[in-house]
Amino acid sequence: MEYNPRNSRYWDPAALEADMRQAFDICNGCRLCFNLCPSFPALFEAVEAHDDDPGQVTEAEMQRVADLCYQCKLCFLKCPYVPPHEFDLDFPRLMLRWRASQTRKRGLSKADAFLGNPEQVGRMGGRLPGLANWGNRQPWFRAILERQMGIDRRRRLPRFAPLRFSEWVRRQRIQAEVAEADVVLFSTCTVEYHQSGIGQATLAILRHHQLQVAVPEGQVCCGMPALDGGDVEAATRRAQKNVELLWPYVQAGKPVVALQPTCAYVLKKEYPLLLGTPEAKAVAEATRDVTEFMVSGLKSGMLKKEFVWSPGAVTYQLSCHTKAQGLATAARTLLQEIPGTEVSVVDHCAGIDGTWGFKQEFFDLSQKVARRMTEQFARRRGTTPCSDCALAGLQIAEGAGQEPLHPVEVLAQAYGVYTPASR
Repeated sequence: MEYNPRNSRYWDPAALEADMRQAFDICNGCRLCFNLCPSFPALFEAVEAHDDDPGQVTEAEMQRVADLCYQCKLCFLKCPYVPPHEFDLDFPRLMLRWRASQTRKRGLSKADAFLGNPEQVGRMGGRLPGLANWGNRQPWFRAILERQMGIDRRRRLPRFAPLRFSEWVRRQRIQAEVAEADVVLFSTCTVEYHQSGIGQATLAILRHHQLQVAVPEGQVCCGMPALDGGDVEAATRRAQKNVELLWPYVQAGKPVVALQPTCAYVLKKEYPLLLGTPEAKAVAEATRDVTEFMVSGLKSGMLKKEFVWSPGAVTYQLSCHTKAQGLATAARTLLQEIPGTEVSVVDHCAGIDGTWGFKQEFFDLSQKVARRMTEQFARRRGTTPCSDCALAGLQIAEGAGQEPLHPVEVLAQAYGVYTPASR
């Protein structure tokens, strides 16, 4: 099967249809992923409706299965047929390929064009963040946003930070040159425009340990929101821009620390495929999720184990893209290094996954997927809610009654070098 958008077969309609039918046949015969997401029940229903003959599945039925895939990557972790198996099945990438082909044919929807450009949204909201946050709470404005952009009016939206993270960095005069930097941060759109405290907490920990940090100016979105909408070209442009910024640091042997799990995953897994260059491969190999980097630092002795505070009982949601990086125990290990900390792990999908859970057509399904997670947080109200993923935090807040902290925010508090702003 073809997953490389630089290959002409990727865009060939007949080849894509053949690969989709083969995947439907494999998945229908296996069914290990029956309970992972709405895509698979839709797939099984489609094949069963044609007497178990994938060759008779219609284009509309294929479209429905692709639409219901929100790129959590959990099926890839469970599937026995992923590369290098002879079946060569990467279901999420195949669904992305279908979406990309349809987008090239029909153009971007309004929702995908809007949600796929978080820099533009961030700049708009960041000009007057107080006003933007007020507007996002007004029913009349949300009704307009739903009608014009397809964003469900019931969806809790990320708040805009009072100050963009890059501006905060400039004001703090925190910027190491390539030669002197110990670490280079990939801050992500989430931290840049919405949750700047995650970046501030990370910098506080690193500076507490006398590490020099670079935060290159000009970073753009990792590209995952564009991929969600099938806009491979826009994602590729963003990948090229970020690799150009990060490459000098990587060439000098510096690790790239990404502050959100989805972005870390994209840099590690998607950039080499999108660009196919030695530089992209090197950046991918140098990238570390921030929890991954912090755990490694504690184990190696680079970070001290001298804490002045404990969060006590923590309820931590393990995000899908953290698991997809093979980091299922990273944050729990990190938090348990703090004396007196008890961590309960909630290993359920938040059902928001990038842009999918914002869309009006998928909101109810999103809430259904998230229910097992939110119920666990509701049962553990009074503990400290925590997640690596700020978007998952939008769902967690519904169950926990308060917005969760990122593990590095908890760690920075434990060191006594950071106090989270009220949310």
